[in-house]
Amino acid sequence: MTDPFPSTGGGGIMIHDYDPVVANGACTTNFRAVEPNGTAYRNVITFDAVETQGGTLCSNGKWRSADGSASGTTRFRVFIKDGVKRGSAQ
Repeated sequence: MTDPFPSTGGGGIMIHDYDPVVANGACTTNFRAVEPNGTAYRNVITFDAVETQGGTLCSNGKWRSADGSASGTTRFRVFIKDGVKRGSAQ
């Protein structure tokens, strides 16, 4: 995964500091969503974690803002294997 990468929500928003960790059946990470004008929003996301193909697929992501003012879901998925993290909006 590159840092930053484009948000699946569009609008020129870039996702920074995305580093999912697998624990207790979930993948979680804090991250920043940064608008083109530089405004940054701190968020946290939790995915379902499923072991597959020798790694872990993180899907069904649910995010929320750190201050609790916003929340949503994402189609973005992350596959983690041998410490390598690959992201996909497919």
